[in-house]
Amino acid sequence: MLVRKSVCLLLAVGLAAGLVGCGKKKSEGHTYDTAADFRPEDGELFADVPTGSFDEYTFTILNATTGSAASHMATDTLEGDTLNESLYRRNSNVEERLNITIEEVRDIPENIHEIAVASCLADEDKYSAVWNSASYMSTLATAGYLVTDEYLTAVDLSKPWWKTALMQEAAVDGGQFLFFGDIHLSYYDAHSMVGVNMSLLKDYAGVENPYDLVDRGIWTLDTMLAMMDAVDADMDGSGALSWEDLYGAALSPEEAFPLLYGADVRISRMDDYGLPLLTCSTDEAFYNVFTKISTQLYSGSPYVYDTEANEADNVSSRDMFLGRHSLFYITDIGSLGNLRDMDDEFGVLPIPKRDAYQENYISYLPGDVSALGVMVTGRNLLRTGIVLENLAAEGYRPGGIRECYVDSVLSFKYVDDEKSRENLYRILDTGTVDPAAIYNWGGIMDTLQDLVREPGVFSSRIAAIQRAADTEIKDTVEAVEKYR
Repeated sequence: MLVRKSVCLLLAVGLAAGLVGCGKKKSEGHTYDTAADFRPEDGELFADVPTGSFDEYTFTILNATTGSAASHMATDTLEGDTLNESLYRRNSNVEERLNITIEEVRDIPENIHEIAVASCLADEDKYSAVWNSASYMSTLATAGYLVTDEYLTAVDLSKPWWKTALMQEAAVDGGQFLFFGDIHLSYYDAHSMVGVNMSLLKDYAGVENPYDLVDRGIWTLDTMLAMMDAVDADMDGSGALSWEDLYGAALSPEEAFPLLYGADVRISRMDDYGLPLLTCSTDEAFYNVFTKISTQLYSGSPYVYDTEANEADNVSSRDMFLGRHSLFYITDIGSLGNLRDMDDEFGVLPIPKRDAYQENYISYLPGDVSALGVMVTGRNLLRTGIVLENLAAEGYRPGGIRECYVDSVLSFKYVDDEKSRENLYRILDTGTVDPAAIYNWGGIMDTLQDLVREPGVFSSRIAAIQRAADTEIKDTVEAVEKYR
């Protein structure tokens, strides 16, 4: 099986090599030009996007279903919301420009993974691209079923419609098998953020407007904790804390990860040779932030409602926020659709910084963020790259699906469109992903989630899984090196 996959990879490389360059080229009887069909007013940014004619080729996409309205890659109708209309126009423009038809096969993530594996084992050139969670896609990559960016030579990763920094962060030993960009927007949904009830905040004198804090670069973890403490109140007059009171936030342990990464600490980092290392056990900054989050949010804090510890109440973080029982809602952008009928003024904030000296706001992306991959069994990687480049470029252009996505997210009854829009773009432009979250080496993610309530045993628990994590990292690196 390993020999067969190597042959497929060599075939894919051979098809791509020597076929890409400037001007008009030929590929299996098809021709393409750069810059054709793009309007002059589009400027230099789009001038070298390749176009051409591919004889009514059907570009078939494997696409995992998610709860995201932005997860569709194809639609047959203009009917629906503006995002669906934008997707239809995006695909129609690309179909017309390249003389292709775009289709998608949708199923649950587990089934999409199995279909992709079976297709590769059968050496089928059936699916042009596959989208699934990064954790599933990483399994395909380490099994040798995906090509790296080196073989998709028509894809220009210097363009802003590709999130190259995310691709580099997700790579192990330089092997970029996973792609992110303005082509499949459900990965936007995974960006972490903080929702704030602006109407509720106005009831408390002396609490500064968080929009102003964000603009001044001083929206920090300590600031948010202080604001949480300022608003807790015994709303039902019972004298005892219950879900019917007012809290700074309602949380479960998984919300610790956005706060950690927002404070610019990471579970793993690359060493001088580009190899991943678990550094959370030796990084003093990580330990300090982790301890602060643990002690001030998950140790019986009076201004935090712990949804997991109070599971019997059957009240979620969303329920608490929507019912005016919490000031902040730490969530992902994709969850905002459940708040559209909120009667209070809603505000979008980035995850707070560690301190005012931190340069940028940072948004955490979990290991199940949606990623793109291209299978090694593709017979014409040049054509695949051209289609993907056009889809991404078309989505990025003014009025494209990227802008429509932002409009869709902000379609609330009451929202400060201008400030929330600025913050939403801040969030989308500062996403980060950690391979430790994708691969969960040694069960590190599960361990840290458990430790959020037990910071006193942090060092011993991390040490207990370190050997297993190091072994799994070594196996991952060796697999990536084998198939790069």
